[in-house]
Amino acid sequence: MTDTTTEPTGGRVLPTVRRNGAATHLFVDGKPYLALGGELHNSSASSPEYMAPVWDHLASNGVGTVIGTASWQLVEPEEGRFDFTAVDDQIRQAERHGIRLVLIWFGAYKNAESTYAPSWVRRDEDRFTRAERDQTQLLTGRFALDAPILSVFDERLRDADARAFAELMAHIAEVDSSGTIIAVQVENEVGLLGDSRDRSPLALAAWNAAVPAELLGGLSALGDRLHPHVRAAWDRNGARTSGTWAEVFGTDGEAAEIFMSWGFSRYVDAVARAGVSRHGLPVFANAWLGPQPNALEPGRYPSGGPVARMLDIWRIGAPSLAFLSPDIYVDDFDGTLAQYAIEGNPIYVPEARPDAALAFIAVGAYKAIGFNPFGIEDLPTGHEVFRAYEVLNALSSEIVQAQADDRIHGFRVSTGEQQQVEIGGFQITISGPFDTRGIFGTGTGSNAEDKVGYGLILLTGEDEFLVTATSASLSFTREDAIVEIDELREEVLRDGVWVPRRTLNGDERHFMFYGDGLRTVRISLLRRARS
Repeated sequence: MTDTTTEPTGGRVLPTVRRNGAATHLFVDGKPYLALGGELHNSSASSPEYMAPVWDHLASNGVGTVIGTASWQLVEPEEGRFDFTAVDDQIRQAERHGIRLVLIWFGAYKNAESTYAPSWVRRDEDRFTRAERDQTQLLTGRFALDAPILSVFDERLRDADARAFAELMAHIAEVDSSGTIIAVQVENEVGLLGDSRDRSPLALAAWNAAVPAELLGGLSALGDRLHPHVRAAWDRNGARTSGTWAEVFGTDGEAAEIFMSWGFSRYVDAVARAGVSRHGLPVFANAWLGPQPNALEPGRYPSGGPVARMLDIWRIGAPSLAFLSPDIYVDDFDGTLAQYAIEGNPIYVPEARPDAALAFIAVGAYKAIGFNPFGIEDLPTGHEVFRAYEVLNALSSEIVQAQADDRIHGFRVSTGEQQQVEIGGFQITISGPFDTRGIFGTGTGSNAEDKVGYGLILLTGEDEFLVTATSASLSFTREDAIVEIDELREEVLRDGVWVPRRTLNGDERHFMFYGDGLRTVRISLLRRARS
């Protein structure tokens, strides 16, 4: 991935993605920005009236970033006639409420379907080719594939999609004078469901043509860094440097997924390049994850999307994208982030479950530049995600600097579990929740069966840590010294400012992060020489 270019627009500097010490950050207004927010439901932003109370709700709950939408269906209802009403309302309302916007371009592809393509595109089957699939492979149930799916190999579709996206980006450059929009996602969860590859005439012609030298040269240049899955598919036919797709990669579903990934990455790159040429915001793509236990073969999940094992294909095929992101609804949140935490690809989570612990893992353990639960407008006031954002936003400048300096860790820990991490030469043991009811004869305390501990650890000085956590306890050791806790100082937010409160001692040395909600503590350590 190439860094996005910073360029002046109307006297301001555009957001950019670039390396910053040990992290890769999204820079907004010249400073690293932590995009903590949420994604709206797909259709919410289509109606300014529907959204009017939503903005107040999100702003009052500390949501600093919102992922909104721009639908091709609404933006270009007739070919060549553009309507930006819904987009303009999002920009105005977000600016008024002090919220930054990330927009999704729902173009020709949304969740492996083409329902957001305008009617004039979907109706003209002579001009815009539809994907064709082996009828024996079609799914049933929720993804029965009765929705339209256009062929990614149709250059006329690509050009129409790219022209519309370019008009959107040019319009944003004209009306967004305050820089409210900080990034744009191009398409959404692209790929083909129901078959491992498109079998339309256009797709068959591409399948029978030579594999582009650009792709094979890029795979060769990766050497040992090439993903093992792609390496195995390439090696089985002798790692050929020329030939058709079948000759180079084979004829099975794995070969088909590589073929479709190249097709979709080139399509998305063409659309993205058209837009960035009119307004150089960072652009990215997201993935519907696969394979998964209930969807092992490509086509059972969208074949051709930027899933982890296809990232190398996408990075070669779509160099204009600033990053590639996973939409995570699976249980293995940590493992998914690890798969996407490859060199030059910052972690950004555009969709996830509304679980506050996940934000701490993303930001602390994987140096994420953003975390966004889906359907953010549905969360009630006081939800744990909103309470977490209050703390994380107040610490955002410290967090991004700690990410850059590689002195941060985020965790989630379950009952009876212990984790260990090393920061600044200290070995930190993190212990999960346990039931403290009745220990002090009060009958109150945390119920370990109900809770999961989570938090964020920042090294802030030679022997000092700032920790914000709940339902967990920490202990510190070093190989070169005996370590004692010297002082625990609780800090609380008042009107957005951290102020000292209690100095914790006695029992609180062991139960410092127990109780309701997050607690923030500055921990000073004392080192003693080993005898």
